[in-house]
Amino acid sequence: MQTTIEVMGWLLFAIWAGISGVPTVWMIGRSLKRQSDRLTDPALWPRVSVVVPARDEGHKVEAGLKSLLASDYPDFEIIAIDDRSRDETGEIMDRLAREGVGSLFQAATHNIQNLSQDERPEKDSRPRLRVIHISELPGGWLGKNHALQVGTQQSKGEWLLFSDGDVIHEPQTLRRAVRFAVAHKVDHLPLFPDIEAGAMLEAAFVACFGLIFAAGTQPYLIPTRWPRAYCGVGAYNLVRRSALERAGGFVPIKLDILDDVKLGKMLKRSGSRCSILRAGDGLSIRWQSGAWACVTGLEKNAFASANYSVAQLLWICGMISLVICGPVVGAVLAGEARTGFVAAALLSHFLYGLIAWLFGHSFWLFPMLMPSGLAFVFAFLRSGWITLRQGGVRWRDTFYPLEVLRGGVFR
Repeated sequence: MQTTIEVMGWLLFAIWAGISGVPTVWMIGRSLKRQSDRLTDPALWPRVSVVVPARDEGHKVEAGLKSLLASDYPDFEIIAIDDRSRDETGEIMDRLAREGVGSLFQAATHNIQNLSQDERPEKDSRPRLRVIHISELPGGWLGKNHALQVGTQQSKGEWLLFSDGDVIHEPQTLRRAVRFAVAHKVDHLPLFPDIEAGAMLEAAFVACFGLIFAAGTQPYLIPTRWPRAYCGVGAYNLVRRSALERAGGFVPIKLDILDDVKLGKMLKRSGSRCSILRAGDGLSIRWQSGAWACVTGLEKNAFASANYSVAQLLWICGMISLVICGPVVGAVLAGEARTGFVAAALLSHFLYGLIAWLFGHSFWLFPMLMPSGLAFVFAFLRSGWITLRQGGVRWRDTFYPLEVLRGGVFR
């Protein structure tokens, strides 16, 4: 019996080392700045169309769009989608578009000294920011997915960047991302941003999200051809247009709530070459304001990640609880057979602190692993309960029936 318990402890240690340790260590060296700045610039910078859908984000969208307008990338356009907003989102977009009209040269003038003479765009009358207002949602589409499809159809770039309206971009981020993608001949490059957080509980939840993200995606496998290794990040999905067209645009995922992740799956399945990097301080977002808002913020996505299956949801929650709580519980209760559990507890808390540090927070959050992990499990169970109780998902004041969502899951 003692031997069996000790083996269980070392098994948990092995799970933490393989499932979380390997991807965490791999991500240390995968910062956008480190990976891109050592590369040479492409002979010709391709045109990039940045598609930014937003609904009722008037309190955030201005800062996000202004940060994009300040980009030092030589040739890009921004297509802002006002998706049926009821607040001032559309008016803010229109005002920024009017202010931005004049010339490609005048946009981001404070960064123009970073460009060589040959890279500086010539003056012309093209607007850098265009606004599209959507007043109705056609049947068979989720709102955001439809907005992304409309923006894609209206764009001109050889590359497409899909980003959210509340993301803050540093001026060099787009240039670095394109340089990396072109040099490595990848078709899809998501960037994981720094996620800002306020108080300790919010930061702890965000760090747990990063830990589960690393374990769930195994990012070191994404650049390989293994079809089950894929990822997408709503804050930053850089995609080659030809790859997106080969995959069918957003039509195959038009009813999938996990649009960003399923974009990665769709592209990988269609033969695209993919990679992933940490944006570091090149990209930042405040996901939610407060710990409880983080829990409620998973309401529409968590059950969707289990394909709306109760069995899958319970399995995910059970495994997260076991792997996160098992080492500490075993270290306390296993007596003389606790060596493996102690090692697993130390490793798990170290990796949690390391993930927190990698994504812009403090390593000293490590004691919060168990509380944040259990909060994550609660958020998943809450998502499943609410979705089942109301028979669907309410997203931005639009209700999507559960049977429709289940039928629209991209598998």
